[in-house]
Amino acid sequence: MARPVRHQKIDVGGLRAVKHGAPWGPGDFYYELMEMRWRAFIGVVVAVFLLVNLAFGVVYALLPGAIDNMPAGSLAYGFFFSVETIATVGYGNMAPKTLPGHVVAVAEILTGVFMTATLTGLIFQRFARPRDGMMFSDSLVVVDTGTKRLAMIRLAGTRARPLADVSARMGVLETVTLPTGREFRRSRDLPLVNSLNTSMLLAWTLVHEIDDASPLGALIDDPEAEIRVTVTVRGLDTLLSNQVFASKVYLREHLRPGHEFVDIFDYADDGVVHVDLRRLHETRPATDLQAAASPN
Repeated sequence: MARPVRHQKIDVGGLRAVKHGAPWGPGDFYYELMEMRWRAFIGVVVAVFLLVNLAFGVVYALLPGAIDNMPAGSLAYGFFFSVETIATVGYGNMAPKTLPGHVVAVAEILTGVFMTATLTGLIFQRFARPRDGMMFSDSLVVVDTGTKRLAMIRLAGTRARPLADVSARMGVLETVTLPTGREFRRSRDLPLVNSLNTSMLLAWTLVHEIDDASPLGALIDDPEAEIRVTVTVRGLDTLLSNQVFASKVYLREHLRPGHEFVDIFDYADDGVVHVDLRRLHETRPATDLQAAASPN
């Protein structure tokens, strides 16, 4: 039997698309529950809980005499007995009385075991999944030092503990025209001057040198060309020992040619370094080109 298909909407970094015909399975539903906002997740959980108990409540109501001390045909009593059963509360005033009642109760208890295990796993995963703990600058600055042309973005850790063994990659989406006239797009790596960081605690500036081999220079110089630069960063959370991942997409409107990032560090007399993350995104015209050529 063919698996059902679905349409997936994508809206990431300014890229809007729809995947048609993606196969769907139970694991995909679990994944979607992980991705939901908390409000939607709680709504789905409450709706499933009510529907399951309502279904069992109907069955109990259709079995007169199956539940002790339950008025015959009462959907309300059947629903509340279902809630007490699936939650294994067991107040004692109502209990299965006949064989059909015991059979339905066993089926509901088994359903409750699966629901509880699934819900517990979902809630734990939603709380425990690693957060990247990183901020990216809103702008990608392009500085011409006279001898070099540099593209730079800045990122910073937002937590008290550093990320260890951090690596970064930068790439750009490039349009290629074949001899037949057909066009396709491919991702090209933009090598970084400093792609590895042993321990990222404060801030880190990623630098790509725009040389003759880099496709980024031609894209910047062509005002009609589409620009989509993707930056990905991976590291190890030193508190939870989990791998973390973060990414950022920069479009043409995010470019700041002829600018540099302002300094976010303040060195106090007592030796304490103050980092103002509120200024992470701020830039200024690159007046000191020599300083811009040697970013922190």
